[in-house]
Amino acid sequence: MLLALRQWLDPVAIAAIAFLALSVFCHVAGNAIGTRLREIGDQPDAAPSEASLARLRPRPQDFAPATQLGQRHSLGWTIVIATSVGISSGAIGGGLWTFLASRGQIGLLNIAVGVVAFAVLGGIAAFATVGFVQVLVAAIWQALKSPDAKPEKMLS
Repeated sequence: MLLALRQWLDPVAIAAIAFLALSVFCHVAGNAIGTRLREIGDQPDAAPSEASLARLRPRPQDFAPATQLGQRHSLGWTIVIATSVGISSGAIGGGLWTFLASRGQIGLLNIAVGVVAFAVLGGIAAFATVGFVQVLVAAIWQALKSPDAKPEKMLS
């Protein structure tokens, strides 16, 4: 029906009509859901028995062992060295690429911009890669050395 109105109305008007129809539909649906929930909420629940409460109470074996992943740890000198290598290799690569890929006269400013841009990109890439790998290796190492982790339980 809305597509048939395209002959006589502007697309903005059709979009406004569709938005109005959708708003009315959502309002009616929300009203119906709210009324139903209010009816359900007015009825008191039956008192739970002690046996059902005991079943719902969590036991220590219901939870996984606590991990160290939520704790903050320094990434150490490895991240500093990797970021420095990423910055320097990005700067060298960016300068060379700018020099070799440019046609015609190349100014020193153009090469400097290429060096700085690729140094930043290289540093960010090295930092992100080494940081993610360090956290991933730490998580795998912790999962493998956990005393509760048994290979047959991990496979099932």
